[in-house]
Amino acid sequence: MNPEKLVFAQTVDALFVRALENRLTPACVEHLKRAGLDLDARLERTYTLEQWREFLRIAAGHVYGGVPAEAAYYSLGERFMDAYFGTFFGRALLGVGKLAGPRRMLLRADLGFRAGNNFSEIKIVERSATSLELWMNDVLADQPTFAAGLLARAVALCGGWRVVALPEEFDGTAATFHLRWSEAPSEGALSATEDGSAGDARPQA
Repeated sequence: MNPEKLVFAQTVDALFVRALENRLTPACVEHLKRAGLDLDARLERTYTLEQWREFLRIAAGHVYGGVPAEAAYYSLGERFMDAYFGTFFGRALLGVGKLAGPRRMLLRADLGFRAGNNFSEIKIVERSATSLELWMNDVLADQPTFAAGLLARAVALCGGWRVVALPEEFDGTAATFHLRWSEAPSEGALSATEDGSAGDARPQA
């Protein structure tokens, strides 16, 4: 019997407390509370994956109202990654990632995901020094672009340049992502500016 898929509090904290705290309207906060996320109280130790997916639906609808779902989820993934790397565990991962570079960071991506939930599995096929295929058993959201956004942002923050993250073969749960990037120029290599991220349109909230 497979264990219930659970998302840990630090994952919820990264997105809904750190990344989106100043962007959530009272209506959104109330909607999240009805769905099981009370941001005025201490977070639960874990939430079910279905709860987490519902939280993302609510955030996408309120924070990115009128924006196509694919773009809204991509931006949520980016914001999550920025905030996650600001946590205690995330800062340690980012420090290692900057030293190791995008390729080595991605080869150990399973460690980062499993620190945030109890179910993520990652498989990687390398295509070149700056491109690979990454399979995830669960993309954590209704749209695979959420994982694409966080993967692209992670690569950029670890020194990748002109990052592209394309999801394919999405079956509603698992997906394969084609990731490619360029070596960053020496000046500002680790600044992770807008140019260092994937080229998708990124809605601003």
